[in-house]
Amino acid sequence: MLLHVAAGLVLCLLTWIALRLMVGAPLLGRRGPGRLLPLFLDLLPEMIGFALFLLVTARPIMAGLGIVTLGIGLAIADRVKRKILGEPVLFADRAELIEVVRHPKLYLSFVGLVPMVLATFACAAVVAAFLMIEPPLWHAGVPAVVAAAIVAIVIGRASFVVPALPLFLGRLARRYERLAITRDPAEDARRFGLLAACIIQATLASHERPARQQAAQARAWPSLPDDAGPIVIVQGESFIDATRLHAAFADLLPHFARLKEEAVVRGRLDVPCWGANTIRTELAVLAGLGPNEVGLDRYNPYEHFAQVPLPSLASVARAAGYRTICLHPYTANFYARDKVMPLLGFDEFIAIDAFTDAPRVGPYVSDVAVAERAAQLVRAHGPRVLIFIITMQNHGPWDAAHDAVEPVALPLEWQAFADPTAVGRWLAHLRATDAMIPILRDAIGAAGWLVFYGDHQPSLAGPFHVPGAPDQRSDYAIWRPGMAGGVRSDLAAEQIAFTLFGCMKQ
Repeated sequence: MLLHVAAGLVLCLLTWIALRLMVGAPLLGRRGPGRLLPLFLDLLPEMIGFALFLLVTARPIMAGLGIVTLGIGLAIADRVKRKILGEPVLFADRAELIEVVRHPKLYLSFVGLVPMVLATFACAAVVAAFLMIEPPLWHAGVPAVVAAAIVAIVIGRASFVVPALPLFLGRLARRYERLAITRDPAEDARRFGLLAACIIQATLASHERPARQQAAQARAWPSLPDDAGPIVIVQGESFIDATRLHAAFADLLPHFARLKEEAVVRGRLDVPCWGANTIRTELAVLAGLGPNEVGLDRYNPYEHFAQVPLPSLASVARAAGYRTICLHPYTANFYARDKVMPLLGFDEFIAIDAFTDAPRVGPYVSDVAVAERAAQLVRAHGPRVLIFIITMQNHGPWDAAHDAVEPVALPLEWQAFADPTAVGRWLAHLRATDAMIPILRDAIGAAGWLVFYGDHQPSLAGPFHVPGAPDQRSDYAIWRPGMAGGVRSDLAAEQIAFTLFGCMKQ
């Protein structure tokens, strides 16, 4: 019995060591006072997981293998995130587990269906083998399974933070601050270990959240002019001005080129994400809040931070008598938008259910169909309407299994370092997003505003990963009929709304 338990614990310890080596964390921790606390925090999840597996299976070696399996899954997730999104696994990724179950195609397609199926069968085979080979130490009945499930749910809901009174949470946060936390996920993982960094940052985020929410709620916003007219804001999925990448694309986006030429103001947009995590840019634009204001919640601002009413561009427009509508051709509860959008001041949230008969390009509703629906809403509600559009057509991956659109031909010199098919399909979808512009311009008519910007660059190798191309900004333009200012001004995403108000006062 003791030998089996020791073997299971050794498997846990090896998993912990492997994860630390993977992120470059020292095995014995950083030198100095408090070095043992991060080591304890980093090992704690493995030990809790081992205890839960043991309680359910009564098989120590199998429980250890369960931790090994979870460790491998965590390592794969961290590697994929670093490769595709340029960041490690974060404490905020706990919420992503629910979205993976709800929308597996949106996530697992980046890993690959075949590797996932093979890994699942391999894990199932190992579990079945040890169920037969390793004798149980006791009878693990239904009560043990129920108890383990309850403990696991409580831990998951706590987001790595022990439920506690604010006073205790404050003391814990101050203790963590003395460890010289950088708040950079990759650097803190290197210093303290991946799981310790998640626990520490989750605790700090919970402690700071109320004050940051109150500060956001207290921010003063300008009022909307009476003659503003209809306001349409387009957040283009993976949209950037491709003409800046190569001269061969000079004519690829004619409508955006004209929009920039006639815009009151346009330029590059510094967005708080790369390759994914649209909601980071989304909240920044709508609520005028940058990473410093949101704090550690910036990695998934809709999970906790935006679960309270926040002043925003939409709430200001609604206070001025506007009908405020968010238009997103995807599942309403994805990233809890169905709860967040009303809190940001939207009267109506139109999601995928309203696009049952709309044309699709691959798995997503076409951008042109979304623009046409927005144009109908502008005409139906008149000049006092604000519509915020979140497009989906250009969401990756851009492989043959998910995307059959004809790719745009790439320049010959790109062939050596870029995937011609994937990058070409992304460019083809850019043209579809570009085709939204004349539809919306016509709907706005003689007076109104069109704000057009990209949420982030695509997670594509090639043009974005070559020497001399480190700029990870997207592009934007703010346009009003007959009001050409031609000003070039590079902004951060959180400055868009206030820049729009400034343009309205000219």
